[in-house]
Amino acid sequence: MALFKALLAWATHTYLYSVPWIGGFLRSIELAEISNLLVFAILGVGIGGATYLLPRRWDHRVKLAFLCLVSPFVFSASYMMQQHLWIKAVALQSNLAYRDARALTNDYLEREVGARGFFGFYPFSTQLAELPTRQETLRAEQSLNPNELLSQELASYEDPRADLAAYWFERVGWLIRFMYMTIAALTALIYYFKGYAWAENKAHVSAHPSEPSIEGRTNAAQNALTKKTRKQQPVQKKAINPQKTNHKSLKNKASNNKQSRKPQSTAAYPDLYRHDPLTKPGNASPSLQQKSSPSPQPPAKPQKSENINQKPPNRKPPHAS
Repeated sequence: MALFKALLAWATHTYLYSVPWIGGFLRSIELAEISNLLVFAILGVGIGGATYLLPRRWDHRVKLAFLCLVSPFVFSASYMMQQHLWIKAVALQSNLAYRDARALTNDYLEREVGARGFFGFYPFSTQLAELPTRQETLRAEQSLNPNELLSQELASYEDPRADLAAYWFERVGWLIRFMYMTIAALTALIYYFKGYAWAENKAHVSAHPSEPSIEGRTNAAQNALTKKTRKQQPVQKKAINPQKTNHKSLKNKASNNKQSRKPQSTAAYPDLYRHDPLTKPGNASPSLQQKSSPSPQPPAKPQKSENINQKPPNRKPPHAS
């Protein structure tokens, strides 16, 4: 992650900060430091997941100590690359070797800030967005710092509002750095605990393979809760339209009546006429007899009973005398 951040700082300094007009503004807000979101998320979740390799009896603060030790180095990797690029620009501008240019910049930082190397470059880079690269400016006893000149000009007005503006203007670089530090710290802590929870879950599963994991328990509980809520919900039945049902029933009745009224052919059902007790054997037509009885049948016995179809005679009762 430190190498990735250093490469990103080199790319932005080479291709983005060199753009006229907008490049100086992007350098002043340190646009490359937005990468702290991605860098410290990966760093935090990686170190949190790596606690799986440590003994579980260790204190949690001991496991978190490695992240606290590594984070400042990763955060300052981009500023180390910026210092390297500044020394390289001084060497190219003044026709000096890299070692001589580094010594020259260290003397300049000690005179301006009171510290050499990276500990002098880091606070001094909050004051100036464009660092001097010319040898004459770096060797001068009295350097012209535009931020100091502006703050002195504002303080000369003897106005509390001008003094307040000068105070915040001198510290605006530190405010931007503090914002990026806060983003990096919060991102690293949040994703560390996510990786740590994954490591604890994996250790629990490896120690107790028969028991379900914590994520499996939570998923099972959620599924049971959703099933319970679905059972408790009333089933919505579709409303029945009485007009539609009446029309359907009337149509069905009409179709049944039409089918019942259709005449049935006698040729299709010859057995009905052959075994009908109400008809006489001689009344059937010869065509039907030929179709219904291909083989000769024995003669039917005469029936002594009266024909059922004949109605009894209407007899009037005798009148009383």
